[in-house]
Amino acid sequence: MSAVPNAFENVKAVILSAHKGTTSKEKVDFYNSWAENYDQDVAVLDYRAPRLAANSISSHFRGDREAAVLLDVACGTGLVARQLKNHGFGHFVGIDGSEAMLEVARESGLYQDLKQFLLGEEPLPVQWENAFDVVVIVGALSVGQVPVCVVRDLCKSTKPGQEVWCLFRMWLSWTPVHQFKQRAVSASILPVTEQQLLLWMWP
Repeated sequence: MSAVPNAFENVKAVILSAHKGTTSKEKVDFYNSWAENYDQDVAVLDYRAPRLAANSISSHFRGDREAAVLLDVACGTGLVARQLKNHGFGHFVGIDGSEAMLEVARESGLYQDLKQFLLGEEPLPVQWENAFDVVVIVGALSVGQVPVCVVRDLCKSTKPGQEVWCLFRMWLSWTPVHQFKQRAVSASILPVTEQQLLLWMWP
């Protein structure tokens, strides 16, 4: 029985170490080194965020799921796309800073396109403006990871009337969801109304 707690603590230590790197290169190097074991490690932690995000999107989306194109931001190995596939979505574009993570996602066969981007340091392609039916970022919008300033570009990437879905851990958030949205709008981080940005937190 001791193996399970030990495994949990080991994986927890790995995840906490992700926040130690201070430069973009250190972050990318960390995720490149973790890619091979990422899926099995987060399974140890019963990582529910991809499933919760997919369930939330599925319950609110009213368009044609087979035709919808989704942008999976900080897609990692493709956990979110796998869950969304179960809800009838099938067209995915993924971006991530780690090429090794993208390679695992590429092997899944779920994505029509995968690109390496350092979010917050590189602009999204101009041709992506108003291009996506759903934009989702799960677990990455936090201190030391993906900066909140990227939300502006994510909103621009959605088609008119569509929404950006952000899911993040409650313990990583320093600000209640409604205050985050209000401050983002008032600080001009968002060029849109609050209604376009949907933030979900899980404990």
